[in-house]
Amino acid sequence: MARPQLWTEPKTTGFDLFGRLLGTLRSPRFRRLATGSALTGALLVACGLIIESAGGGNTPFVHLFYIPVLVAAVAFGSWGGLAAGLVAGAISAPAVMGAAETGAAWALRTVILSGIGFAFGSGHELLQRRLGQRNHLLKKISTIHARTLSTFASTVDLRDKPTSGHSSRVAHNARALGMALGLAQETLRAVYWAGLLHDLGKIAVPERILQKPGTLSPDEMVTMRRHSDIGANLLMSVSADMRQIADGVRSHHERWDGSGYPGQLRGDAIPLVGRIVSVVDVFEALTCKRPYRQPQPVSEVLEFVRYRSGTWFDPELVPILEDLYWQGEIFTAASVDTNLPVEEPVSIEEPPIVIDTDHDRRSTIRATRRSDYHLGSSGRP
Repeated sequence: MARPQLWTEPKTTGFDLFGRLLGTLRSPRFRRLATGSALTGALLVACGLIIESAGGGNTPFVHLFYIPVLVAAVAFGSWGGLAAGLVAGAISAPAVMGAAETGAAWALRTVILSGIGFAFGSGHELLQRRLGQRNHLLKKISTIHARTLSTFASTVDLRDKPTSGHSSRVAHNARALGMALGLAQETLRAVYWAGLLHDLGKIAVPERILQKPGTLSPDEMVTMRRHSDIGANLLMSVSADMRQIADGVRSHHERWDGSGYPGQLRGDAIPLVGRIVSVVDVFEALTCKRPYRQPQPVSEVLEFVRYRSGTWFDPELVPILEDLYWQGEIFTAASVDTNLPVEEPVSIEEPPIVIDTDHDRRSTIRATRRSDYHLGSSGRP
């Protein structure tokens, strides 16, 4: 008895083949190959016409054929360069050009053109492979670096659960502000990681102080205020390459008028990374629930930040932050269900590399209206 057939492969129709063809024609690879072919062909024809009008293959103009040969080598690799060299040799043949040239000279020129095309194409392929390996290694190193820093950030959430998710939102919001300012790639990365790690030093603060429901005593306030220095020093102990991030962590409680801590820096003397983290940190903190207070309405938060512009915060950053908020670019505790994934910023043009791939902690961003869109952040001053 024949076994019943449970599944049959669908037949390929003419529409399927046409769709695949359209997909191939629209692919970047096909466009690149088509462009390279058209350019190489046009250059071969143009060089042939110039050489023929100048007297044929026995003139110095024959060296113009190196241009299309090298273009083909770059576009198609070693075999493309070889093929272009053979075509250039065929075009410059005495039978085509009508020049008084020996066959040996023509054959030698063809071999040289083809050899150079093949060698240049091979070198270009090798260079591309090495660059690909380098980029892969850099991405791997960047991912390891990001995982190390994200592990630091997770220790803060583990010790201070009432503020869990705060650092990831500050990091996202700081990056959004940095992108609006058009910061360079390295500065943008420092802004993000300083936002994520700005409270790292709180791992050295006792939980009785972190989660105290009332006002801190003067001694407790001194202990709390050490966290910015502790976090920065910890990052610098890992690598001196983290100085820009550490400077942002150290200065995120400095104030524009010089009344902040730990260095009482004033105005532009405060690192830009610290100024950015400072304003998004306070902005996010005021609308999050804390053991010592309830969240404030967003209208009051906006009014407070505007009021402190030029005293606490860089006056150029406040209006940009507010514009980003109304555009929905600023995340808050009310607009995300869980922690945002940790990412490694690449550049303004490229999407960030997602480091945190724990699907159990995947964040859900809720669409909100201006009337119920809230912000949130760091905690105690």
